[in-house]
Amino acid sequence: MFESCVSIIKKGDEILLIKKLRGLGQGLYNFPGGKKEENESIEHCAIRETEEEVGLKIKSLEKVGEIWFYVNSRLEEIMHVFLVNQYEGEPKSSEEAIPIWYKIASIPYTNMWEDDKIWLPKVLKGEKIRCNFYFGENWKGFLGGTCSPEEY
Repeated sequence: MFESCVSIIKKGDEILLIKKLRGLGQGLYNFPGGKKEENESIEHCAIRETEEEVGLKIKSLEKVGEIWFYVNSRLEEIMHVFLVNQYEGEPKSSEEAIPIWYKIASIPYTNMWEDDKIWLPKVLKGEKIRCNFYFGENWKGFLGGTCSPEEY
């Protein structure tokens, strides 16, 4: 089991997505983020990964979600979701990702992980959540899941 982080970055009526260029989810749209390093706080994970992947310096963030992923019935990953309140810079491409601003009303859910369409609208409405999602062997086949309100 490992922990990870993602940063939800909004600008007006737009959200910053990345097109993953390698690794798990390659070719899908996702959010800046990645695996937490040993002895690193989860907040620092979000700050570091966002700067590495898209070049933005986070100045203020808030934890708004925790998503537990089960693969083949085993807890595989706990992903911490952060809403970025302030940042500096303009997004730039990296070896990991191509950043793209999307209108919130036009988020390309069909080219994202299937669980995103369940939890992301809740976060974008200002809800704080705790979710459990289930996938088959090797992250193949989304088997469903649920979200409930949570305070952080």
